Amino acid sequence: MDTKLQIIDISIPLFQQKGYKGVGVTEIIKACNISKGSFYHHFPDGKEELLMACLKSIDETITTHMKNIFKQYPSTQEATLAMIDILVSDFEKEGRIVVSTFTSIVSEIGSLFQKKTQIL
Repeated sequence: MDTKLQIIDISIPLFQQKGYKGVGVTEIIKACNISKGSFYHHFPDGKEELLMACLKSIDETITTHMKNIFKQYPSTQEATLAMIDILVSDFEKEGRIVVSTFTSIVSEIGSLFQKKTQIL
């Protein structure tokens, strides 16, 4: 697997479980079993750049998943009900909904950027 994709794939659950603030670059490097130089080679702007890549990957996964569901059902209503069933099932298995995790990470980033602009 490509190192950059590996870093993204390993970092997504870390961000989902601990949030942006709760995960440090050192933890990501250890989890990925890579050097600091390798991390910054792939993400020169650091953790923020990695997070953006993770969010893009989550977005692409969700979009692809939704498109596939809509292809399987003849009506929007049936596809929507199927999506709700999947969300409920995922929540029962995982104790969380990926979309809400995605939203909470984005929300956390929004508050970080607001703090930065207030400081400036």
